[in-house]
Amino acid sequence: MEITRNPSGDTLELRLQGRIDAHWADYVGNAVAESIRGGSHRIELNFAQVDYLSSAGLRTILNSYKQLKAVKGSLSITHPSEGALKILQLAGLAELLLSPTRATAPRAAAAVAAAQRVDRPGAVFEIYPQAPGEVLECTLTGHPEKFPRQEFGAADCTDLSFPDGALGLGLGAFGRDFADCQSRFGEFLAVAGSAAALPTDGSTVPDWLITEADLVPELKVLYGLSARGQFAQMLRFDAKPEPPGVLSLSSLVESALELSGSTHAAMVILAEAAGIVGAALRQSPGQAGAASRLEYPQAREWISSNTERSNTRNVVLIVGIASRQPTTELLPFVRPIGSGTSAQGHFHAAYFPYRPIQRGNLELKKAVTDLLSLESAQGLLHLLADERAFEGSGQTDLVRGACWVGPIARFQTSRS
Repeated sequence: MEITRNPSGDTLELRLQGRIDAHWADYVGNAVAESIRGGSHRIELNFAQVDYLSSAGLRTILNSYKQLKAVKGSLSITHPSEGALKILQLAGLAELLLSPTRATAPRAAAAVAAAQRVDRPGAVFEIYPQAPGEVLECTLTGHPEKFPRQEFGAADCTDLSFPDGALGLGLGAFGRDFADCQSRFGEFLAVAGSAAALPTDGSTVPDWLITEADLVPELKVLYGLSARGQFAQMLRFDAKPEPPGVLSLSSLVESALELSGSTHAAMVILAEAAGIVGAALRQSPGQAGAASRLEYPQAREWISSNTERSNTRNVVLIVGIASRQPTTELLPFVRPIGSGTSAQGHFHAAYFPYRPIQRGNLELKKAVTDLLSLESAQGLLHLLADERAFEGSGQTDLVRGACWVGPIARFQTSRS
C-alpha cells in the first residue's frame, strides 16, 4: 500500500494505491489519523488505484468518517476504481462515502474567513466575538497561603456551586461536608455547567459532575478562584509549523490578554497538547499533620508531577485566571506563568485521549459537553512552568485549539 499526500486549500487528498485488506487497514487508518492530528479536517481518499476493500478496510474508513463528521469535518472517496466502486455499492456505502462535489467547501471556507485573522509570534489567531463588551466578576475564596505552612480546618471549607455561566478552579472535593471530604481534597476545575475534582484518596482519575435538570455541580472548597458571566470573545489558534511548532501556554496567555485588551482575564482553553507540565496532590491538605508539605523530601510524598514529554498528543481542557497587575487580594492565588509573558496566573487542566477539535466558531457549553460525553478524563493537573536550565521540562505546549477570554471587571473576596 502506497499513500501520497496532496494538499489543496483546506482539503487534503490522500492518493492510495493497493489493496485495503486486513493487513493494510490499520496502515490506512493511521495515515488518516495522522492527517487529522496535523490539522486536516477535510480529507479526500483517491481510490483510482484501489481495487479491493475488505470488511476491515471498510470499518477503518467508516470510523474515520464518523470521527471527522463529529467535528463538522468530512471524509469522502473520490475517483473510485471499478472494483472499489462495486464493493462500496454492495456494502451500501457508496452514497455515504462517495464525493459528488465540493459544493460545501466554499461555504465552510467563507465561514472561517469571516473571523478576524491576526498573526502573532508562534501562532496565527482567528478572533470570534462572543458577547462583546461583557465582563466577568471574579470571587477569591479561602486562604491559599495556608497551604505550605499548616493544615486546613473545617472553618476553611466553603460551598461553591457551578451552574452554566460559571467557572472555577482551586482545591476542593465533592461531598457532604468537611469531615466527608477531609481525606479527598485535591485540584478541581469547573466550566460550562460541569465540574471535575481529582480525589487524593488513592484515586487516579478525576470525578465529574455535569448539570442535569436541577442537579448543579457543587464542591466543598478550601480555596479557589471563581467567575461568572459571559466571555467576550473566542480565539482560535494554530501554532506555526516552523520550529518549535507549538505554542506555549504563557505565549497563548500573553496573546489572549493583548487581543482582548485586558489587564485581568478568565480563560477557558480547549486544545490539542503536545506536552503537559503540571503537578497534582497525592494527599489531602485537609488532613492533620500536613505541615512542611512543600519541603524536601516530604514534598515527594505530597505532590506528583507530570513533566515527561512524548509523541502522544492529548486534548486538554484548561481553566484559569491571568493578570498583568495582580491586586493585593489576588497575589496569594497566582504565580508566574512562564517566560512567554510577564503576567501571573493560576491554571488547572483536565486531559483526555486525543480527538480532533472542530474548527471555526464553537459554543463553549456544547464543546465541553461533547467532550465529556465521548471521553473520560485521564488526569487533572495544576499547570506549572519548569524552566530550569538544562534539566527543566519547560511548560505546557499546545498545537491548536480554542481559547475563550473574559475580561474581569473586579475581584471580590469570600474569605473566612
